Amino acid sequence: MEIKEKRVPSRKVAYVPHTDSFQKIPEFIDEVIQLVQENGLELTGLVYGTYHNGIKELVETRQDFEIGVSIKDFQADGNPAGRIGKLGLKEITDHTVLSAIHKGSHKTFNKTVEELVNYSLANNYDIVGPITEIYLPSFSEKKVEDQKTEIQIPVINMNPQK
Repeated sequence: MEIKEKRVPSRKVAYVPHTDSFQKIPEFIDEVIQLVQENGLELTGLVYGTYHNGIKELVETRQDFEIGVSIKDFQADGNPAGRIGKLGLKEITDHTVLSAIHKGSHKTFNKTVEELVNYSLANNYDIVGPITEIYLPSFSEKKVEDQKTEIQIPVINMNPQK
């Protein structure tokens, strides 16, 4: 598995928080996309999930996460918005991440995350935020074994020589 450090540009997102099972992610993606479209917001392509449980917590039915999509702007009826019903709106500022592509089921997801964490520790990175998955291209369109997910962990490189 290849691990890369990369800079993620700022983006505006619409999201819905959930405490539920990984198995419902495809249905939650559909929900967010439908809410975005119903509220006249413009999708820009990125579909993601951010997870707030700890790395050692393998939680099948009570995972704390948000599912979201990137959007063009926060305008709703011509006015800036922070929330439209259950749909949250926010800007994620540019930041540095360690990134790897996970292929296959979420059942082996923790192995990929552990490799990213071990890489960060071995290479003097501080982890500064929750794990985010970018679904490539969309989580619900492929067979499980063919699904690709970019896993991102926000970091600060503590090595002054880099």
